[in-house]
Amino acid sequence: MPQELVIHTPENAEIRVPLAGMFSRATAFVYDLGIQVALLVVEHIVFIMILDNVRWRSSLLYHLGVVQGFYLIVVFVTIFGYYTFYELFKNGQTPGKKAYGLRVVSLGGQQVGLFSSFLRNFLRIADFMPFLFFAGVVSTLITERHQRIGDLFAGTVVIRTEE
Repeated sequence: MPQELVIHTPENAEIRVPLAGMFSRATAFVYDLGIQVALLVVEHIVFIMILDNVRWRSSLLYHLGVVQGFYLIVVFVTIFGYYTFYELFKNGQTPGKKAYGLRVVSLGGQQVGLFSSFLRNFLRIADFMPFLFFAGVVSTLITERHQRIGDLFAGTVVIRTEE
């Protein structure tokens, strides 16, 4: 299996970039997961304070539903928006990827676009499902470029930026 991504430029030059392996990707993921858990804990505490305030000031169940719906949107944005934000605005590097010298790029070596980033991160759901988690690990191990299921659909790959 090749351990590098070969990019052909319009000038007919060939650039070889080392690919990230499963272990480095997993450690970066755990790093990012720690940040996300911290964010979710803070969001949950704020949500409880707001919910408690709404519960005591309003007798309408409608307000509780609005607050709970808003909370679900905030959680969704925290989980999926975290990766998309960093991939689009921070050169394809979440804090975890930056700490471990990794970066998400398209198969052509360019920065990931909005659709590709959203697709690869939405398919991250498959990595969290009990039986599909195994499929995500297996796809990283058996694909030529160490790609998760989301990477395969989005046409992206994770590379090492430093050795």
